[in-house]
Amino acid sequence: MSLHSFLNALASSQAAQRNFFDQARRAMLVALARKYPAISHALLEDVAMQVFQQLWSGLIGEFFSTHPPGSDAFRQDLVRYLAHVIAPRRLVDHLRRTGREVPVSDWVRPGEDDLSEHALFDQVLPPCGDEVTASAERAQLLHRLARCVDHLPPRMRDVVQQVLEDVRQADIARALDIPEGTVKSRMSEAVKRIKRCMGIGKERP
Repeated sequence: MSLHSFLNALASSQAAQRNFFDQARRAMLVALARKYPAISHALLEDVAMQVFQQLWSGLIGEFFSTHPPGSDAFRQDLVRYLAHVIAPRRLVDHLRRTGREVPVSDWVRPGEDDLSEHALFDQVLPPCGDEVTASAERAQLLHRLARCVDHLPPRMRDVVQQVLEDVRQADIARALDIPEGTVKSRMSEAVKRIKRCMGIGKERP
């Protein structure tokens, strides 16, 4: 089943459509607010709606997932793609189209203890450029990232997968019955392995 078929199936169920809408909307608002904290919530909501329109029109470019189409994991990959690739570009396009300055200085870089999904992507993936080709390249990198996560040792993969679900470090530690320091060290080692897997030889500043 292709993305087009997935969307058709989604449209046939109001409950599934509402669930996907709520999940994707929240992910986009969180990702945009972290990257552009000075932008108003109302504008971020508008951007999220524009992304949904773009999605239903089939204009989100190439989307990749290593998971079976229609599965929960496939849907989560799509949500992350919308939140971290399409929504930021849509916001930048909107700001430029309306003559507003893009607040680059407001970008939030993850701190040393930040284990959020945004932080993981920011550690592993290069910044998304302003051109359409950059978004396509980033989509390819997201595809490779997912494959590399799948090949991690189970003890690391368990941590990374919960990070990607936006679970807090303390909650991950409780769920896996390990110290928080172990969660952090496993995540650090996982990021190094993912970088090697993706052929990224240098640490980003």
